[in-house]
Amino acid sequence: MKQTRDLEQLPISKLLVKFSVPAMTGTIITSLYNIVDRIFLGHYVGELGIAATTISMPLMMIVMAFGMLIGFGTNSQISIRLGEKRQDEAEQLLGQGMFLFVSSSIIFTVLALLFIEPLLMLFGATEGVLPYAKTYLSIVILGTLSHQISFGANSFIRGEGNPRVAMATMLIGGILNVILDYIFIALCGWGMAGAAWATAIGYTVSATWVLHYYLSGRSALRLRLKYFKIRTDLLKSVLVMGSPSFIMNMIASVQMSLFNNQLARFGGDTAISVMGVIMSFNMIWMMPVIGISQGMQPIVGYNFGARRFDRVKKALFQANVIAIAMSTVCFILIELFPEYVFKLFISDGNSPIISVGVSAIKRFMLLLPIVGYLIITGNYFQFTGRPKISLALTIIRQIGFLIPSLLILPEYFGLNGVWYAMPTSDAAAFIITGLFLIRELRQLKRQINSPSEINTPDDIEENEQRGQA
Repeated sequence: MKQTRDLEQLPISKLLVKFSVPAMTGTIITSLYNIVDRIFLGHYVGELGIAATTISMPLMMIVMAFGMLIGFGTNSQISIRLGEKRQDEAEQLLGQGMFLFVSSSIIFTVLALLFIEPLLMLFGATEGVLPYAKTYLSIVILGTLSHQISFGANSFIRGEGNPRVAMATMLIGGILNVILDYIFIALCGWGMAGAAWATAIGYTVSATWVLHYYLSGRSALRLRLKYFKIRTDLLKSVLVMGSPSFIMNMIASVQMSLFNNQLARFGGDTAISVMGVIMSFNMIWMMPVIGISQGMQPIVGYNFGARRFDRVKKALFQANVIAIAMSTVCFILIELFPEYVFKLFISDGNSPIISVGVSAIKRFMLLLPIVGYLIITGNYFQFTGRPKISLALTIIRQIGFLIPSLLILPEYFGLNGVWYAMPTSDAAAFIITGLFLIRELRQLKRQINSPSEINTPDDIEENEQRGQA
């Protein structure tokens, strides 16, 4: 009760710190799984080791997509139910979420292992990279269920108002992964297999921690066996709420595959390795921003359900300010010290990865300062029960702008066209997202002045559609 009461009473700035710092820590630690793998592989295996993890990313994004579909969709519903003081339904959502994680992970693991080689070829693997990627991915896939519970179910812990336990979950697995990477790769010389086993074991330990939390009686929500099943009406709301994140990651998987194929075509294995390093740095700055977004989720979800729209508006504004500031700082660092990003992954100072990568990262992240705003604003609509808007923004940015840019620009500018595709998409998305945000701020102002005017997320969408008409 204290946890949920704080969501309605504590100052927004204090709540953002309380929820975002643990979430940021957790997301940064999560990103270390791939980043540390690439650092060790770059130093002990070489260019092909980094390229192999890059080629594996599309399939890992698909795993993440299902985790977000179930995890974020369930978590959004849990926060709203707690705000509405409907504890029993929140626990039913928790049980259903766990059941979905188990069943979907088993199906995914079997299918991925059966078709691993053609999938890697589809994702852009060259003959040189394929054996490295196959070794790595065939082991990591075995940890799919552990990943879904450690990442997806961990969001339930944040949703019920206990961010410190959620942070501890990610810290345990992430730190263990770093230690095992050193042991398996540097000391034992296991190469790709060592990186994969370190990742899978890290996920498994984190998942064990999550299950222990819910079975120990310390959680605000109880994991009850009788709720370990699908309830159709709740499932529909979960899928609707989680669909933007799911579709976003599925589209990201397609995009990463397209990136890999275009990079292989115009730049070869070196260009794919450069993209692996860029994506790793992208995780380093993006994970804190995603942490801010995750920290904002229970605040806006609960207060939206409790009809405290003034607090919803403050949370949106403050989260955006922090995210933009973070993005800007990282942009400045890239402009000033791009070579140090690549030296972290490659010990050879004369490696072609560094010479190609310095200009590539500047082009790829040309509009980085606005990306934090795009993430926060897009997720906000999902967190307040309007996933259709989040989905529309995702489709416009990713399918409407980025994929066409990836297909067209390289034909005219070669490899540079691949790097410029991302900022081209970001510029167009900035304008579209801004239009939606302006309308939302006007809507919030009306809700604050007349809170009885609009009652549900569906009513809000209907009202917006009338406004468009």
